Amino acid sequence: MSPLTNALIHYWQRLPAESPAARRRCLESSCERVARGAEPRTVLLPYALGDADDEIVAAATRAWLRTLAASTEDDAAAVDEAVEWVRRGLALNRGAVFGALLSLGDEATLERLPALRLVLSATEVEVACRVLGPAPNERVVEFLVDWLALLADGPHTGEQRALATALQGWDRAEAA
Repeated sequence: MSPLTNALIHYWQRLPAESPAARRRCLESSCERVARGAEPRTVLLPYALGDADDEIVAAATRAWLRTLAASTEDDAAAVDEAVEWVRRGLALNRGAVFGALLSLGDEATLERLPALRLVLSATEVEVACRVLGPAPNERVVEFLVDWLALLADGPHTGEQRALATALQGWDRAEAA
């Protein structure tokens, strides 16, 4: 078995006994150790790939992406890895991974995401929008508007509804 498989099995064995709050604290601790260089960044993978909690997966994915921020090539590699988690269904919570990627809001990342838009279920789209928080940046909103337009005449009514609801919520928040 691969080290990642072993790490995921160990993580899943702990899951029933640990609350999301406890797992968040463990993730924060892991992130700190990775940032100090005391742990390899691979300790973040069970959180990003093996958890179902939106906040945990999004935070772990963002931490994964930050750990390689030393150069543009490293940034691209980290984003490509996370894109593969979504595309290949490697993450239990693909919506949170997609939302974390989308939340970066930079052009290079947004260019990698259009191909994934049609692989996400309505529930995953809802999660991705929720992970974006109350005020995503303008590029992200444009991406979502384009996505909604792509779905306009297709069979993806649940996905359309999720995007439209999120966009309306942000419009209302902006108006307030």
